[in-house]
Amino acid sequence: MQKIFIAMLMVLVALTYGCGKSDQAGSEGSADRTQNERPRDKKSQGQDNSQRSPRQKPGSKSQTKSGEQDIDVDKLDIPDRMKEAIKSGRIPKEQVKEMIAAAQGSKGRDEGGTAPLVNVGPVSRKDLNSYLVLNGIVEPERKIEIFSRLSAYIKQIVKEEGAYVKENDVLALLDDTEIKITYQQASIQLEQAKLIFEEAENNFIRSQELVKKDLISEQEYQATEALFKQRKLDYDNRKENFKNLQLQLNWTKIRALSEGYITERLIETGDRVNSNQQVYTIEDFSPLLIRVFVPTSDSIKLRTGMQTEVNTEILKGSSFHGKVKLINPRIDVETGTVKVTVEVYDESLKLKPGMFVEVRIVIGVKQDVLVIPRKAILFKQNKTFVFVMDRRSQVAQQEVTLGLMEEDLVEITSGLEEGNVIVVVGVESLKDGQRVEVVQ
Repeated sequence: MQKIFIAMLMVLVALTYGCGKSDQAGSEGSADRTQNERPRDKKSQGQDNSQRSPRQKPGSKSQTKSGEQDIDVDKLDIPDRMKEAIKSGRIPKEQVKEMIAAAQGSKGRDEGGTAPLVNVGPVSRKDLNSYLVLNGIVEPERKIEIFSRLSAYIKQIVKEEGAYVKENDVLALLDDTEIKITYQQASIQLEQAKLIFEEAENNFIRSQELVKKDLISEQEYQATEALFKQRKLDYDNRKENFKNLQLQLNWTKIRALSEGYITERLIETGDRVNSNQQVYTIEDFSPLLIRVFVPTSDSIKLRTGMQTEVNTEILKGSSFHGKVKLINPRIDVETGTVKVTVEVYDESLKLKPGMFVEVRIVIGVKQDVLVIPRKAILFKQNKTFVFVMDRRSQVAQQEVTLGLMEEDLVEITSGLEEGNVIVVVGVESLKDGQRVEVVQ
């Protein structure tokens, strides 16, 4: 408003100053003509000087015709040429006073008289869920540790951390040079044992026919039978040894034992691992589990299959749905709580093991209750208030009693009625009985 006031003064000064110069020039020209035509005597000149009011000296305050101090010009926040115009009288005192008063009144209205802007909403009815709120940490359903079955060097890393793998997928390769050589030798020995066994078997079958015809003695028959059994044992032994080497050759490929995500890799290419040394960790994220500990008094309200809602500060705006999977039948004597396992499926993979989360278990529903937005509530001296607006756009402070809370809504058990219009946004600066302006 100060800028507007200065602009108005500048316009007025421009107009007045221009007119003043024109009038002054005309007066000076007329005086010159009069002086040339009719010289004035000293006596009349002295009378004129005595009747002329003394010229006002420059000062901080201008005066009216009655001599009263009116405006402290030097203290006005205006340009110097405007101050000079006011002091010299080119701007009438009455107009200056009116303009200052109008500017001050407009400023007062801007600072304290304008109605505050608010948003309002009606008190309505809605069904609210009754929650049991608990905290827990997200865990995978399965955590599998992978171990090496051989002592060998790491030849190649196939899968890195974060990779999704299926059962039997190859994770890493061990150096299999020595095992392959032994395997090839065992394969040759097995083939030789097989040929010797087959020859002994044929001799034994033939001796069985000959002994029936009394063409060979009983002693020769028994010798053939013993040799056959010996060759068979040798062949079986070679075969089992070959299978063992075949299995070891297969163990040079470290494989996943279950599907999931690799969360830990403990080996590097070129490392030597020992038998039964852990090399990988795989975790199954589908589903995720959250174990919470419920007070005994609340645990009797729980049932398997109850719906749950999971939220975390890390993922604001995201909510995950699950259900109660397990309820431990035993009460922890030290804490007086019951362990409850909540199962959550998250296909987006935003929810990760290790996150600290809030779990809300729906234990009941309250139907058709009065609700208002939580942001409409004002807390003062351990009491809760809202501002109710009437038809004249005036607000009245009303104490209320709260009930259930669900997300951004809160139940009102007393203090309001359905259809009341309350201030939703802008309650912090309101006063009882104040007029407001509603903004949609």
